[in-house]
Amino acid sequence: MTDGAEYAVPDLSGSIADKISFHENAIVVPPPKDGLNRSVQWSGVLDADGTFVENSITWRGKSQVTRPPQMPAEGEITELKGTWMFLGPLFGHFGHFLVESICRIWAYGQLKDKIDGVIYVPKFQNRPEHVVSVYAPFLKALGVDCPVLNLSDATRVEKLYVPQQGFGMFQMIEGAPEFRDFINDYAGKDVEPEGAKKIYVSRSALPPIRGSILGETLLEEWLQAEGYEVYHPQKHNHLEQIAAYKAATHVIAVDCSPLHLLALVGNKDQKVGIIARRDGDLDQIFARQIKAFKGAEAHAFNVLERNWIESHANRPSRTSWGEVNYAKLYEGFKAAGLIEGDTPWPALTEAQVTEIADEIGKGADTTFRPFEGK
Repeated sequence: MTDGAEYAVPDLSGSIADKISFHENAIVVPPPKDGLNRSVQWSGVLDADGTFVENSITWRGKSQVTRPPQMPAEGEITELKGTWMFLGPLFGHFGHFLVESICRIWAYGQLKDKIDGVIYVPKFQNRPEHVVSVYAPFLKALGVDCPVLNLSDATRVEKLYVPQQGFGMFQMIEGAPEFRDFINDYAGKDVEPEGAKKIYVSRSALPPIRGSILGETLLEEWLQAEGYEVYHPQKHNHLEQIAAYKAATHVIAVDCSPLHLLALVGNKDQKVGIIARRDGDLDQIFARQIKAFKGAEAHAFNVLERNWIESHANRPSRTSWGEVNYAKLYEGFKAAGLIEGDTPWPALTEAQVTEIADEIGKGADTTFRPFEGK
């Protein structure tokens, strides 16, 4: 690799307005064309002399998603004329896109009159043109109204701006002031609100291996009695999802990617309830983001009794299922003003839990067991 330097995690607690570097004949290096979706990719931007551009690092919390790549051979480098802005890796996964692929768009507000467009590199080399075609209209709805490239080949760019990351997971979830300002000025601005006033963002129509909470269909019935509409975001395009989240006054969801979008396009008058479906405090992270971006009333509810994981797994993950205490959840929702009914919800019996876990395992072609670790 180009160097063995250690880099500092960006501090987003104050202004990052000056954290944009400018380079002539910089080389944008995508991941290798081996098709492997590595958790860390050797990809980013090199200056004309091969020096790694630190602003091109994408961080996930305190870990780098991208690391300094090698200088490509001269014959492997294509040419791109004009002036462009680097946005980092383009994730196909919706949740990662909503955090890590938009983390530099704050700089578009400063640069939009100076550039010909924006540049991504693939998270990994899998149908880069398809992925960019999916997300380009969505980027426009977030305020980035310009040509969008997803470079699968190493490319020498005539003039390139490289902003520092202004948003991210974990300690970066509140975003830098410039990032929040850009989002609040532009995200969903031209999308009219449309949809139910109360929505429950459901995972019940997803494949079982995607994980959720045990007894989710029971929760749906209880919430429907409270006037909530069961909403399956994957059945709607991105603009329809934005419209739905703008229209809602009350939103309840398990911890899941759509809550990132709610934080971008929602409003300060919303009441939001977030149910932990796995260990890891992601419910609290979503609540922090919503409060920081919109000032909305966001409540995190961790009433997990156990995590149910695949039999071969060793810890809870995105595929695990949460066993929640619905009696406690009812109490929390009632206290937060998310529901009004006076009939408490019963906790699942051990027989119900076992039956539901068995059914989920059959649907996912695996088996699930309770996680006994910490």
